[in-house]
Order: sequence, then structure tokens, then C-alpha cells
Amino acid sequence: MMADENQNPVSEDQVTAAAETAEEEDFSKLFEASEQSMEQKSFEKGMIVEGIIVQIGSEFAYVNIGAKAEASIAVSELLNPEDGKLTQVVGDTIKAKIIGFENGAIRLSRSLKAGNIALEEAYQSGCAVKALVKATNKGGFELEVMGQRAFCPLSQIQKGKVEDPNVFVGQSFDFKVIKYAKRGHDIVLSRTALIEDELRMKREEAMSKIEVGAVLDGQVVSIQKYGAFVDVGGVEGLVHVSEISYQHVDHPKELLSVGQAVKVYVLSLTDKDGKPKLSLSMKRLETDPFDAVTANLEIGSRITGTVIRNVDKIGSFVDLGGVEGLIHISELTWDRHVTNPDDIVKVGQQVEVTVLGINAEKHRVSLSYKGHQADPWKTVEADYAIGQDVTGTIDSVTNFGIFVKIAPRLTALLPMSEVSEATRGLTEAAPGTEVTAKVIAIDTAKKRMTLSTRDGSQPAARKPRAPRRDDNAEDTAPRERAPRGAKRDEALSYKDNANFGSLGDVLAGLKKK
Repeated sequence: MMADENQNPVSEDQVTAAAETAEEEDFSKLFEASEQSMEQKSFEKGMIVEGIIVQIGSEFAYVNIGAKAEASIAVSELLNPEDGKLTQVVGDTIKAKIIGFENGAIRLSRSLKAGNIALEEAYQSGCAVKALVKATNKGGFELEVMGQRAFCPLSQIQKGKVEDPNVFVGQSFDFKVIKYAKRGHDIVLSRTALIEDELRMKREEAMSKIEVGAVLDGQVVSIQKYGAFVDVGGVEGLVHVSEISYQHVDHPKELLSVGQAVKVYVLSLTDKDGKPKLSLSMKRLETDPFDAVTANLEIGSRITGTVIRNVDKIGSFVDLGGVEGLIHISELTWDRHVTNPDDIVKVGQQVEVTVLGINAEKHRVSLSYKGHQADPWKTVEADYAIGQDVTGTIDSVTNFGIFVKIAPRLTALLPMSEVSEATRGLTEAAPGTEVTAKVIAIDTAKKRMTLSTRDGSQPAARKPRAPRRDDNAEDTAPRERAPRGAKRDEALSYKDNANFGSLGDVLAGLKKK
């Protein structure tokens, strides 16, 4: 007997009952708190869940996992295999995998018993099973799993090439059942599938902790022509070649190597279709040199740079001190017919250029190299007169005329309609052939000079007329076209002046050599 504060006797039975009541109240509060903390959510087969055991029966235990009804798990899965005693009691928290649904109730499993039923459940749910590698065969490995024979293809035992299959014999591994057929007589297991599942889960977990705009430490794991893959704590992201540096990078190997530690900035977590894709940047963590370089530049100002690459029909790219500027092909020289920048400037050459434009949004600077050269068209009317004979060399021959270079950076056009019969051979002459002709028109605004080898009494050279076409006959002959480099407006711009010949003369000109 015990006494309370008022010296009233208290029996041992009363003490025991009070303790049990307190324990029940504690569990009730714990269970209520767990229910409040769990949110109702959707559940799918194969999902790993956590819950509290609320009841243990003779065959099944019931677990509150936050669903509308308790999930069930076989009591046998809660027993100690050595002594057969329960390892959990009501109120314990356990983790298990959803293996199916029965009448709307969720079935759980923490381990799989031997037998075909368990293997089929493992196949359907994606649960891992333990298997022993017994031997090798022509295509892979013979396995023993839960007393059953199974097969694992050689490519499914590990990620990467298998050098010696025999090293796996006698070892036990966790596998995923990827095929279960013929009532258990055709079972195929895969270890790589399980590894990939684990990697995917780790990636998803790692991605859930990454935010756009975060700065992360990483390590370069792979380098491709289009960029470098960087591991940032269990998940790989791509640093595109354009995001490595503000400098032009032809290949990531110029600045990076496998194993190199780098800091990266998170650009995005998904691709344009919303699929998970980690895009990273290194240059976002550098100081943008564009603002510093262009702060002291103005339109029309002159600056010295170095030619770093030439691109045919595009122009020359110039390093201005960490920022690239472009000299368009049309701004390299006053000569309109240059297509190869190498003819004017060389890679590595220092050039003085004029700033034509600055686009801060697109990080572009437009330059001109011909600005340092005297524009011959400014003095052409003073240097040449209508009717004056000039001598030059053939630059190119087109189907509408012959371009004649009569001075550095000064090219004139000898239209086909102005080629006399006596000089008809010029249409077949090679570039560099000397030509003497008369100036018949000058247009300084359009930077055009027109020549002629005719005098008033000489007829223009004519190309033999082609046989008349039968409009009903099938036209299989290829049509004559202007060469790729010829511009349409160059051919048509001469039609308005009677001295230049008619449009028919232009279109009936001789074919380019």
C-alpha cells in the first residue's frame, strides 16, 4: 500500500491503471500529432512511405501513412527471423514500399519471402531482390533468387564494360526484376536498372535542393565540343561553350580539363519542354568586360585591336581588349568585290579601326577598317571626266558585264551592251587582262562608274541568239543564272540610262567564264 498527500492509502492496482492510462494518453497524443502532420497525398505502387503502426493483428499490422485508410503489412515482416518475436510495437515508425492495392486499401512490404508470388510482386512493384551469381554463360550470368533460377545479361551486371565476368561469380547483389514470364520459368534480373533507379532518385533529391541563381561548387566530369558537364553534388549539369567565358571559346578544352574544380551559376532547371535539365554558367560569375571596354568608346572613335579570326563572306573579328568587334566584309576595303578577309588583313595583325555601332544588349561592336583608307569616290569626278579613256585590269566577268579595276579601291563596270565587236574577246579574258575603255557615266552617290569600248559607229557585241523555244515542248535545258556573287540590283541599276543599254541587253549578256 502507498499513501497520497492526504495520507489516503493507494493500491498497487490503482498505480498500474494510472500508468497504463498515462501511456495510452501519450500514444493518443502521438498518433493525433502524426495524423495532423501528414498531408493527404496520392500514392503509387513502388513508392517508399513512412508511417506509424496503429494496430497489430494476427496476420496483418496496420500503418497510418497519411492515406484515408490505414495501410496493411504482413506481421511476418515484423518478426525477428531468429526467434520469431515482433521487432516493432504499436507506436513505432517504419518505412516500407507500396506493393499493391486491395479493395482500395494499400499493401506494404519491407522484405520479400521466397517463392514465385513474391518474385512476381517484386516484378510488378519494382522492389529489389537479393540474388547470388552462380555461374557465367554465353550471354551473361546464371543467378539464384529465392530458390529460383534467373538470368542477368552481361550488360546489366554493372555500368560500363565488363572486363572479366568471372569476378562476379559467388557474389550476392541486389537486383531489379525486369522480366517475369512463363509462371516463373523465365526470370531476368538487372543490377544496372537498380543502380539507375537509385541514381535517378538521388538526382531528383539533389535537384529539389537547387534553385535558379544559386552559385555552386562543382567538378568537371566530361568535356564535349559543345560544352562541359559539371557534377554539383550528385547531379550533373551542362556549361554550354557559350557560357564558359566572355572570351570566344572554340573548344572547352582551351580553358577546362576533366577533374578541374569550378564554380558555376545555375541558369535553369528545365529545358524548353519542361523536362529536368540543369543548365549552368561560369561566365556569369566573371566581370563582364563589355561595359568596361565600351564605356570609353563612342560612335566614330578610333581604337586599335588584334584580328583573332577571319570568316569568308562575313568579315574579321577583332579583339578590343576582352571584347570582340566585327569588321563586316563591306567595311574592310572600298573594293566592293572582296569575299575573303585574308586578302585584306591577317589573323594576329594589329589594326586601327573606327567604331560604327555599339549594341549593349547583344554585346556587339561594329567596326570599320576602310575608314583609315582614302575614299577614292570622293575625288572621282575631279580625277576622271566623261569621255576620258582609262586603262585598268579585269577583276571579274559576269553575264551582265565586266568589272574593271582602274585604281586601288576603284572598280568600274563595262556593261555587255557597251562591249564593241572589236573587243568582244574581253568577255572570255582572264582576270588581270588589261582593258582600255571610255568613261561614259559617273554616279558618286552610288559609287558607280560605267565604261564603254564602243564609239558612236560601232555596234555592240552580240551573243548568238538561241533557237526559238516551242512553248508546247518540255523545257529540260537548265536556265542561265547570274553567278552567286553577282547582285540583282547591280544588273538592273543600269537599265534607266540609255547609254547603259536595255534590260534585254543585260539579260542576254554573255555567260561568265
